[in-house]
Amino acid sequence: MIRTHTIATIATITTTITIAAITLVALMALLAISISVPGMASVPANATPPVLDLVAILSDFGSSDYYAGALAGSIYSANPSVRISTISNEVKPFDIAEGSYILAKAAKRYPPGTVFVGEVDPGSEKNRRFIVLETSDGKLFVGPDNGLFTEVMDELGLAHAYQITNRSLMSQGNESATFRGFYVYGPVAAHLAGGVPPEEVGPEIRDPVRLPVVQPKIAGSRITGTIVHIDRYGNLMTDIPGSLANEAGMATGSKLTIAVGNQSFDATFATTYGDVANGQWLALISSDGQLEVARNMANAAKTAGASAGEEITLIIH
Repeated sequence: MIRTHTIATIATITTTITIAAITLVALMALLAISISVPGMASVPANATPPVLDLVAILSDFGSSDYYAGALAGSIYSANPSVRISTISNEVKPFDIAEGSYILAKAAKRYPPGTVFVGEVDPGSEKNRRFIVLETSDGKLFVGPDNGLFTEVMDELGLAHAYQITNRSLMSQGNESATFRGFYVYGPVAAHLAGGVPPEEVGPEIRDPVRLPVVQPKIAGSRITGTIVHIDRYGNLMTDIPGSLANEAGMATGSKLTIAVGNQSFDATFATTYGDVANGQWLALISSDGQLEVARNMANAAKTAGASAGEEITLIIH
């Protein structure tokens, strides 16, 4: 009886030690992953852990050529397990500022750990640096060092920047001097999404290129800013923060004059488009907290002949 009890005790102790050892190994594996995945080591215990194998694409490639497909193919070839999300391949050709705006607005909705490929590179200059940016919220951005990531840095915060020099992470085929996405950005993004630490791409840099930014200004009841984007509905997205509109005294129902170029239009400060009659002008705070100018059920950009980059002024009556 004593012998049986002793054997049972030994078995229990052995089982307990085995479970403890398995738990320790699992914890060590989790620690190793947290070190290798960007931003994971700093994620709070109750937060969603960073994703792996997710790459999001933004480019000016369009959909009528093979370019967008080739970029996706270069990513899959380097990491067949990756998932690809397309933000847009319809950025206006060569328009770095538009690409910067769209990328930043979309990127803020993605989870930490997402790797973004940005390919809007007019001229594909020979001496252009290839870079990887790590933002303060644990996302990675791969692309040309030409200002494309300006709004990403401004909105998400810059933690680190690296120049891509590690050729083992690039495509091993014949490299193109023009479409770097296929040979550099796509493969590098795929490796990063699979867990390669960003510092392995090359040396850290301190001076990523930024686009020049003109800050909106307020003078009494007049606010002046820039049209940073025109969406497919013809709405004018500005760089004017909603807080500046409040500071100028805008309130729901306020009567405004919208001045664009050499034209001006009467408008109302509204909560949503349907607050005014069809065809009427309005200004509102967009879902991203910026001032937006529109015509209800009509195209404001066509009516005003407006384009991104133009100055816009709102006057409160």
